[in-house]
Amino acid sequence: MTGGSETQTDLRNSSSIRTFVCIDVPASIKDRIAQLQGNLRQHDAKISWVKPANIHLSLKFLGDVAATRIPAVGSAVERAAHLVRPLEIEVGGAGCFPSAKSPRVFWVGLTAVPDRLARLHALIEQELATEGFPPDTRKFSPHLTIGRVRLPQNAGLVAGELMSTGFSPASFQATEVIVMRSELNPSGSIYSALYKLSLGSEGCD
Repeated sequence: MTGGSETQTDLRNSSSIRTFVCIDVPASIKDRIAQLQGNLRQHDAKISWVKPANIHLSLKFLGDVAATRIPAVGSAVERAAHLVRPLEIEVGGAGCFPSAKSPRVFWVGLTAVPDRLARLHALIEQELATEGFPPDTRKFSPHLTIGRVRLPQNAGLVAGELMSTGFSPASFQATEVIVMRSELNPSGSIYSALYKLSLGSEGCD
């Protein structure tokens, strides 16, 4: 299990760590999302745009986790990752939650949910449940969050442009899962990898 360079020091110096599990996306896709965000910024709307460097495909949000439990989280995710081979993910399309008329979250989506990605998510939920983390009851709906609405004024205009512009498909191969630390900061969240866990070999599903 490969940890970030400061993992052990962080665990000793923290009582709890805001934690999530994700797949990173390549810089080429992040750059295209940054261009999309730049176009949408032209509207006078109160939107908190996610920094391109922070854009990721979330698999599980754990919230504040006691630092002493972080190694168990890493081990659980490693067990799940070991059972799934690297997979191809195609990003494409865009939208908002809960609706275009009353948007709260803007996202870029996936053209389809690969079976291997759904299996990886299910295994992560299963393994984390054995460590005492309750499974998510919501349907798995993978997406890349690119912005969050702070005030509703003109947010519908942004949603309309996002929906009409869309996001043309782009593929990448996912080879690892990351257990990520999130530190809240006035200028935006700061992410750092606690563990980078390779997906399994050809002998896996």
